[in-house]
Amino acid sequence: MQIEIRKLKSDLLDDWLNFFDNDAFSDDAKWPGCYCMHFHWNAELESKNNWNASLEQVYRKTGIADNRERAIELIKSATMQGYLAYHDGKVVSWCNANDKRNYNTVRDSFFDDTDQERKVKSVVCFTIAPKARGQGVATKLLEKVCADAVDEGYQSIEAYPLCHNRYGAVTFKGSVAMFEKLEFENSKQIVDDCFIMRKTL
Repeated sequence: MQIEIRKLKSDLLDDWLNFFDNDAFSDDAKWPGCYCMHFHWNAELESKNNWNASLEQVYRKTGIADNRERAIELIKSATMQGYLAYHDGKVVSWCNANDKRNYNTVRDSFFDDTDQERKVKSVVCFTIAPKARGQGVATKLLEKVCADAVDEGYQSIEAYPLCHNRYGAVTFKGSVAMFEKLEFENSKQIVDDCFIMRKTL
């Protein structure tokens, strides 16, 4: 599949919204409404939305409109960052990649003392439209993230793929095999059912 990768900026907001509104989860009724907000979740949002249910329940029952609104605000302020993959002029995939400190849930779960002294890029999610899956799009996105991270002065990149197959095809954090292919090292450290994988730049 021929794709063009663009870094998310506010002028691409409508493309990003159209992807999440219509295409990202067109084959799965469990996930529409996420708008990639999970990694930016914090105590304030938890309190507001009574976060005592699964992600799926919150996205579907209480959080869809709120998540969309918050995502718009985060994109306009450049707090949510990442890359869009286009095919024939239409978005077919999204990769959420950002400075590690900009993710509330990552900072809470995967942060250690050495992170205070390093500039770390985190890759937390790949969302791929059904028709584009299985065609290497995620790998191409990850290659772009790695290349740009070098230019941006990052010392390393981290990813947090699931360490089991519990979620089947929903490998939204990427696969261990994909990261290993691009020379990420598996620390074998498991946090929240995820491996911490790192690539030194």
